[in-house]
Amino acid sequence: MIITNDIKDELLTCTKLIEDIEVVYKKKKKYNGVLSAVKNDPFEVTILDQNNKEDIERIIDFDLAEQITLTFFDGTVKTYQDEVV
Repeated sequence: MIITNDIKDELLTCTKLIEDIEVVYKKKKKYNGVLSAVKNDPFEVTILDQNNKEDIERIIDFDLAEQITLTFFDGTVKTYQDEVV
């Protein structure tokens, strides 16, 4: 997945407003959880995986991700995905 300015801006500036992040990888693997940490350079996003008790922190692999959905506390949902060519 290409890291666009829109995704980067949302994750860097709205960290306190994001309630949940869901990441869909190839082969339909899904991970979701609350935002744990965001680094700007290099850009890196870590979530606390709610479904996996052993590997709680998970760094989002944008190269393998097909879709990322951000759910905000006010009920807003934003989905980002690669364009189908």
